Amino acid sequence: MNTLFFSMLAGHLVADFWLQPASWVSHKKENGWKSKKLILHTLIASILPVIFTLELKLWWFVPIIFLTHYLIDVVKSRMKQTMWFFIADQVLHIGIIWILATFFTKITIPENLLHFWIYVCGFVLITNPLGILAGMFLKSVTKLESNAVQLNASAWIGIFERILIVIFVTTGQIQAIGFLVAAKSVFRFSEIQHEGNPKAEYFLLGTLVSFTIAIVVGFGIKLLIVD
Repeated sequence: MNTLFFSMLAGHLVADFWLQPASWVSHKKENGWKSKKLILHTLIASILPVIFTLELKLWWFVPIIFLTHYLIDVVKSRMKQTMWFFIADQVLHIGIIWILATFFTKITIPENLLHFWIYVCGFVLITNPLGILAGMFLKSVTKLESNAVQLNASAWIGIFERILIVIFVTTGQIQAIGFLVAAKSVFRFSEIQHEGNPKAEYFLLGTLVSFTIAIVVGFGIKLLIVD
């Protein structure tokens, strides 16, 4: 449990989502293995997990992560961007990090530092990564194409609501989630009423997906930090 995995995972999530602009993703898709943005992104994604361990003696992890991350992203750039390919891509990246942290080093970290990295992973996860996944899920189960119902239009609202929910769950204030649902519904009521039933269904589904993800992550954090 107190391996370097969660610190490396935090580095991966930050590099793969927070430090990779949409323009880089487009450049990778257009240019494939020749993309300079792909090489730059892969370099960041291979260095940051090692830096987050605070163990520079593990420098030899960098070329391994670089090579595997590069190859996975090259293959991904040739594929249609679906929810299942997104999940497979992350499973492969995270699986390699887990193997390195679990089987190729015996270095451990103190329990309080472990808890810190678990919280970091949880809060990074509920921002862009799970926001993208939620958007892909909604796109796969709905046929609404109007810009008015795109997840990107309210992405920041979704991020902040998930952050609040994780805080509520980890601090034992579960009842506060109900007030958050009520407040969001009140502010969106007039918009939903104006645009009709499809909008209402999309809003309800998006809210349920976002809230469910955040609640699962919150309880996951609580489970992982139990002594």
